[in-house]
Amino acid sequence: MRHVTRYRAYPGHAVERQLFNGFARCSFVRNWCLENRVYRDSCLPKLKEEYPELKEVHSKVLQNVVQQIVHNLRALKKLKATGRKVGKLRKKWVHSMIYEQTGFKLVGNRLWLSRIGEFQIELSRPVPGKIKQIVVKHTAAHKWFVAIISETPDTPELTTGTRSVGIDLNLENFSTDTDGTVFEHPHNVSKSAKRLRRAQKKFSRAVNGSRNRRKQRIRVARIHEQVENRRNDFLHKWSRYYVDHYDFIALEHLNIKPMVESLESKLRGMSKSILDAAWYKAREFICYKAANAGTYVHLIDPAYTTQDCFICGHREKKDLSQRVHCCPVCGYTAPRDLNAAQNILKRASVGWGTPESTLVEIGTATPPIPAVQVPVNEARISRR
Repeated sequence: MRHVTRYRAYPGHAVERQLFNGFARCSFVRNWCLENRVYRDSCLPKLKEEYPELKEVHSKVLQNVVQQIVHNLRALKKLKATGRKVGKLRKKWVHSMIYEQTGFKLVGNRLWLSRIGEFQIELSRPVPGKIKQIVVKHTAAHKWFVAIISETPDTPELTTGTRSVGIDLNLENFSTDTDGTVFEHPHNVSKSAKRLRRAQKKFSRAVNGSRNRRKQRIRVARIHEQVENRRNDFLHKWSRYYVDHYDFIALEHLNIKPMVESLESKLRGMSKSILDAAWYKAREFICYKAANAGTYVHLIDPAYTTQDCFICGHREKKDLSQRVHCCPVCGYTAPRDLNAAQNILKRASVGWGTPESTLVEIGTATPPIPAVQVPVNEARISRR
């Protein structure tokens, strides 16, 4: 099993200078390979003879730079094969370095990197297993982080429980499940919009190339970083809640891009809220946590989950403003999101030990479940 743990790093001035020099060398190699269309690390020995300053960087780091280009090109090729319109890789400045197999040593809270030096990292938790890779990264907020990729020989045991849940992601709240549990939408972007607007105005008025402009750029980046941290904190707590309490989780396989670009979303001003909710990231968080815990996650097609009646299956189109499902055929009445969550679980449970006919019979005898509001303070960090 592979683990990725991220730690804050505090390099001194001398080490920081060496790291920036390493970023410059890696950027040169990446841009040179793109310009000359050379995508094999066998070009590095000859390149080092022509540019001796490249010897100041560990050999594995430069090899990983070339290999990353190959991986990016393969990813673009796969997207193009599916009919997506893709561009090309452009020259850019590299802000990270990858050490693999050799060139690093971790002793206590001190990390030594070849051709860089030794610096302190904040070991907030122990590193599990054997270290395979070290990734050093500098963020736009002028902070240093070290990501340690490690491996352990253990494999998770698949769960044998029968606790199941269907989750409907929506904008009225963040999610509603079949047990009636409701998580509020955190609205992280809108809560920081005023601060961000003021900081961006001040940044745009600063003179290009001035010291004040550089300082203000970091302030703007730190507001964006705070929003991202709050979003990740909420999603981690949300996904951990469901992985710890259920053995089978049913989710919608949402395609976010058409939802954001649709005319209805633009007219109603929902695109910003959809992007702020980060439904794709929420799905990824719950999937990898479930894989580590041995829990099952089933992704289903979201088509008509809101329009279909959970009891009789009657399909009736609803406007977004209609928040209550009231079936004109069987009379089943429930909150719109709860009905959608029940349909999600019913579709996903077919083939998981329960035949579809049994599910319909169970659903017929199931009374409406009242919604239970989850306190937001337990699912989001403090704003201080």
